[in-house]
Amino acid sequence: MDKQFLHKKENSDGLQANRNAGFTLVEMIVVMVILTVLAAILIPGLLGWIDEAKGKQYVLSARSIYMSAQAIESEKYAAWDGTMANANHNLSESDKERILRMADADGAIITNVEFESDTLGGEGASSNHGYFTITGMTVQYESATVTLSDGIWTVIQ
Repeated sequence: MDKQFLHKKENSDGLQANRNAGFTLVEMIVVMVILTVLAAILIPGLLGWIDEAKGKQYVLSARSIYMSAQAIESEKYAAWDGTMANANHNLSESDKERILRMADADGAIITNVEFESDTLGGEGASSNHGYFTITGMTVQYESATVTLSDGIWTVIQ
């Protein structure tokens, strides 16, 4: 073979020079610094998205609890005979357990429920519908509290 086609350089001792075998230490350090800076920029944003998603999940669960609670109060309203003696819209512990089972809300605790009216307006169902209508609620989770007030859901983590 002719040596003009091989284009290999040789050292003075006859060994082949291998300059393009890999990256230098400086090149590797520069790449690592760039990746570290990118990670430092992206990680806080990703954590914010995760917290926001958890907050939305808590609100969805609390809405389900609210709907279940209102369903139970509607049952009480339907069974109510219209007398003051049998009017009770307070949720008992067994009612709260039933609500949480209906809503499939594991790990949630209903801490407060507010009704449209805390007093009966008079005899009969038509004047006392608000007595059984839920307008506010607070639900406690392991790492957050979700509150319904004035039609707005608020999450405190």
